[in-house]
Amino acid sequence: FSLVAIAFTWSYLVGIFLNEHMKPIRVLKNDRRAKSFFKYGLEYIAMMLLNTEFQSYIDIFKFLSCTYIKPL
Repeated sequence: FSLVAIAFTWSYLVGIFLNEHMKPIRVLKNDRRAKSFFKYGLEYIAMMLLNTEFQSYIDIFKFLSCTYIKPL
């Protein structure tokens, strides 16, 4: 259970960071966001871990500590 809680928190914090510093989430006409912070962060983490383009020069310790964010 604690592993799931850590993964959720990590994805949520990455989503918030991306929204504030990289590319904001689009706001729909009904004043809601198109994606949640969790989904935005999870998609970015999955892209970084699964894309072979990024695997060659990723410092995994900086990435896991959320101090390494590559622009989209």
